[in-house]
Amino acid sequence: MMEKRKYVRMETVFPVEFMVLNELGENASRYLLQGFTRDVSLGGICIELKSFGKETERDLTRPNAKLELSINPPFTRKPIQAEASVTWLRKEDKLSPPRYYIGVHYTKINESARRRIVRYAQRLIWIPRAAVVLGIFLFLLTANFYLGEQRLLQQNKKLVQQLIQNAEKKSDVSSKLVEIQNAKLKLSGDLKQAHGKIKGLESKLDALQNESASVQEAYRQELAVNLEKQRDISERLKSIESGQAALNTTYQDIQKSERLTATAALHQMVEWLQSHRNLKTGLVASFEGDSSLENVAFTYDLSLVCQTFLLFGDVEEAAAILSFFDHSAQKQDGAFLNAYDTLGGQPIESLVHVGPNVWIGIAALQYEHRIKDGKFVDLAKSIGDWLISGQDAEGGLKGGPQFSWYSTEHNLDAYAFFGMLYEITKDPKYKEAQEKVFNWIRKYAYSMTERRMNRGKGDATIATDTFSWAVAALGPEKLSASDFDPEAIMEFAEEHCKVTVSYQQPGGKVAKATGFDFAKAQNVGRGGIISSEWTAQVVVSYQILSRYFESMGNSEKAGFYRDKANYYLSELQKLIITSPSKIGKGRGCLPYASADNAETGHGWRTPKGLRTGSVSGTAYGIFAWTGFNPFDLKSRVEVESKQGS
Repeated sequence: MMEKRKYVRMETVFPVEFMVLNELGENASRYLLQGFTRDVSLGGICIELKSFGKETERDLTRPNAKLELSINPPFTRKPIQAEASVTWLRKEDKLSPPRYYIGVHYTKINESARRRIVRYAQRLIWIPRAAVVLGIFLFLLTANFYLGEQRLLQQNKKLVQQLIQNAEKKSDVSSKLVEIQNAKLKLSGDLKQAHGKIKGLESKLDALQNESASVQEAYRQELAVNLEKQRDISERLKSIESGQAALNTTYQDIQKSERLTATAALHQMVEWLQSHRNLKTGLVASFEGDSSLENVAFTYDLSLVCQTFLLFGDVEEAAAILSFFDHSAQKQDGAFLNAYDTLGGQPIESLVHVGPNVWIGIAALQYEHRIKDGKFVDLAKSIGDWLISGQDAEGGLKGGPQFSWYSTEHNLDAYAFFGMLYEITKDPKYKEAQEKVFNWIRKYAYSMTERRMNRGKGDATIATDTFSWAVAALGPEKLSASDFDPEAIMEFAEEHCKVTVSYQQPGGKVAKATGFDFAKAQNVGRGGIISSEWTAQVVVSYQILSRYFESMGNSEKAGFYRDKANYYLSELQKLIITSPSKIGKGRGCLPYASADNAETGHGWRTPKGLRTGSVSGTAYGIFAWTGFNPFDLKSRVEVESKQGS
């Protein structure tokens, strides 16, 4: 029994043939016996047999019984020959048929072969055990990864929900501030009118010294009435201003309390854009959620996401998009097409429009203005030269080489682009091209009588983006100096395109939001819908007007447009949805519109799917959030780090 405890045995199975030797070392049996290893050790093996005869049992139980072994492990072609002495014999009668176990100790064996047997047995034991351990490790790793993904998903969804709740609070306060500003402006006008009337009455009284007492008394009574009216208006203004101050404090408190949430949510939206970037081409799919638009990257959208990357310091990602257009993108009629496949970069649309080409040029110039490495200046210049070659005698640009129609939007884009290109290159031909485009805009795009923008040459259709982009691309200074009325332009858009709609929040709650439609909803026949992108454009324009009036020293109007911008930005943030895709991981993004598969009023429909995320909506929403105007090279914004530091 000592032999059984002397070695640590390891279970393994391979055939063993043996003969029992007599005392002289000769074969005692007349035939080979065959068994299988039960276990092996460095000193010997245990052999299992099903049966043998009485004579064999007698020979095996003889003192100092010896065996001649022929061991057949699978790792060698030739059997391993050995001699061994029997140390114990055991019979298991409980099994049917009975089993016999023989424990033997090597007395003669090749040392190398003996060690190979043990190493093989060890591998047979530890490989399955290692496989089990590895399997458990991989299972735990997968489970941990899955749980981590689920935690991230829930955290992202929770962050979006917090943002929406904060947006609702800010919207409520900012809407009241807008109402107060409207009331203040009206009262200020009334006060100015009353003050003027008082001055007039006082002058008349001075001139009526020789008139009868009754005439003078009548003027004095009228003067007293107007003085009382002036005092009443002044008191009402003081009361309103007191309420306004309290609301401003409340709004600032909400902003402070949500600072970390807002910063994290903003970066989350940028991460959503990054998650849809194809690593091979650098292109970003324009939509998530509409299978018919899967892997489609619209050229205009790529400009917006490129500029978003620049805002957040993702220079390599921005450069990858511009490099695609600079080196790889297929052209037609000397210009870029409207859309490309994100996987291979092949064109998806066979159309060439002026607007998307201008926007790639704008992105290239914004890159140069920030990075100043000259990398994409030639790209912008080539687009500028292509545009100049297409200007008509009046300076206008048609929709594209294949079209006869003119778009106000495209020409507004071109005006800003030519100005930016001149600022970067100092080449006077771009300044001249800009002035020509402006002359066309003055003649065809603006209605002096209605103080509004037309959609195009001979096209008075209302398109919301032409109103907001008139302010953003031309600037309030240029508009005012050219007898355009920037305030009236935005008032017209608000009067005709503002809508309030019901929509479903990510949690399932039905809520209301106010924003801007693609067109005058009554003329489309489908009820109002909110365009996320075009509402964001309006926010940017109100921010521009606020800064303009601040620079003019008119703090009342500066505050008025600041409150409007804050209100519509809060309403826009209420529309944020959580990404439903695996790569989106529940991050926040903006839908293209508040309704899916709806007619915009301009020849295309909104994407399918109520949870369809939009690159253009999300990117322009980020512009509105950060106060960035893509038409202005000087529009530098400081983006707070994700940690809120």
